[in-house]
Amino acid sequence: MIHFYIIHHELSEAIILQAYLSTTDFTNNVLIVDEATLLNSPTEQPSVIICSIPSLSNNILKWLKKQHNRPLLVCSGNSAELENIVNAQQVFAYLQTPISLERVISLKKNIFEYIVSAQKVDTLEKKDFLFIKSDYKLIRIDLHEVLFFSGLKDYTQVFLKGKKTPHTTLKNLKEFETKLSADFVRVHRSYIVAMNQIDFISKNEITIDTYTIPIGNTFRKTLDDAIAKNS
Repeated sequence: MIHFYIIHHELSEAIILQAYLSTTDFTNNVLIVDEATLLNSPTEQPSVIICSIPSLSNNILKWLKKQHNRPLLVCSGNSAELENIVNAQQVFAYLQTPISLERVISLKKNIFEYIVSAQKVDTLEKKDFLFIKSDYKLIRIDLHEVLFFSGLKDYTQVFLKGKKTPHTTLKNLKEFETKLSADFVRVHRSYIVAMNQIDFISKNEITIDTYTIPIGNTFRKTLDDAIAKNS
C-alpha cells in the first residue's frame, strides 16, 4: 500500500486531492499535514509527499535529503508555477491544477509502477552475464563490460566497453530492466546505465566514456538513491 502526505497552502484543494487519492486503488493512508508535522513528528513515514509549490520550503527539501528511504516528491501547481520550479531534480512527478480524478489516477499508476519496479530491483539476484539474440546469433554479454542500454521502441542497443558498435536485440528496455541487478539504474525512459561505468554526472546529464546520456525527471530519484547507496 502507498502512504500519502499532502501539504497544501489551500485546505479546500487538499481535501479534494485527499478524496481523489482515497477512492483509487493501492492507497492505505492519505493524510493532510502541515510542514511542522512533517519535520518534527510524522506519525508514519510516507511513501509519497504531494506538496503544492507555494508550500514547498527549503526546510522540506532539506528534510527529504536526510531521509534514508526518501519519499517520492510530487509537486502540485498551475502551469506557470510548474515551469518556474527550482530544485526540479528532487521532484518525482508534477500534478497540474486544476486537479482532476483522471490526473490523480494517472499519477498513482506511475507511482505504483515505480515502487514495484524498485522493489524488484532490490530483490534481484546479481548476474554476471546475459544472452541476447543479435544478427541471427545468440551472444553472451558480460555485464561488467556493459556501459549502458539504449531503448529504441521494441529494440534495445547494448553498448559495451571498448566496442564502437553496439549490439542490437529485439527486446524492449523494460525486459532488461526486470532482469538487471541494482548495479544498473534506469535514468531515462530510453536509457539504463551501469553505475560502475559512470565517469561523472552533471545537472541533467551523465557522461560514460564518450557518451552523454540525459537524466529524465521521472527517474531522478532512482538515480539519487543509487548514488546514496554508493557514497
